[in-house]
Amino acid sequence: MKVYILDKVIEYNNDKSSIESMFQEIDNILDKSNRFFSHLLVDGLEVYGDYYDYFIDNIRNIKEVKVVASTLTELVQNIMISTVDYINRAIPEVDILSNEFYKTPSEQSWAKFSDLLEGIAWIMDSFNAIDTNGRLKELVSSYEEWNNYAKDIYSLHELLRDLEEVMKNQDTVSMGDILSYEINPLLKNIKEKLEGLVSKGAS
Repeated sequence: MKVYILDKVIEYNNDKSSIESMFQEIDNILDKSNRFFSHLLVDGLEVYGDYYDYFIDNIRNIKEVKVVASTLTELVQNIMISTVDYINRAIPEVDILSNEFYKTPSEQSWAKFSDLLEGIAWIMDSFNAIDTNGRLKELVSSYEEWNNYAKDIYSLHELLRDLEEVMKNQDTVSMGDILSYEINPLLKNIKEKLEGLVSKGAS
């Protein structure tokens, strides 16, 4: 199989013993460049995550692997776009979920609530990864707008604490209130600020 990475093409045998050295070589090449690993294109198929397992399962048939790498600025833009996409999907779900908690939440309601908490944790982790970068001012199109976004993230963090408190008390009506009147408007604010940052970054 052929591996394309930046301006290099490396050939590997199609056996499991090649996988480790292939990933090490990819890391070495990217470490020496100003690029960051994004994902892989394996025979035209985009692969995100669980790369090692994917290669173990498919190693015999793989013909070409393209390593998709981004600059730090592109990576930050992509994270912000992914966050907006997630929030677009989450907002209608939060509306449905809040109504379910006003009634009697089912097992499925609790499962969806757990998914929402994971999604919110991902938003906060993504924010922290960008916010703690020493080159933050170069990476975002408006530092002032980024700081406004940061305030929303801190508010989201506080709301999660409130949710944990009412969860302990099994107060599902209060959970419905927090989802409907606090989490949802906050997600809309976050989305608006990120859309502003993304559109300025793209111009």
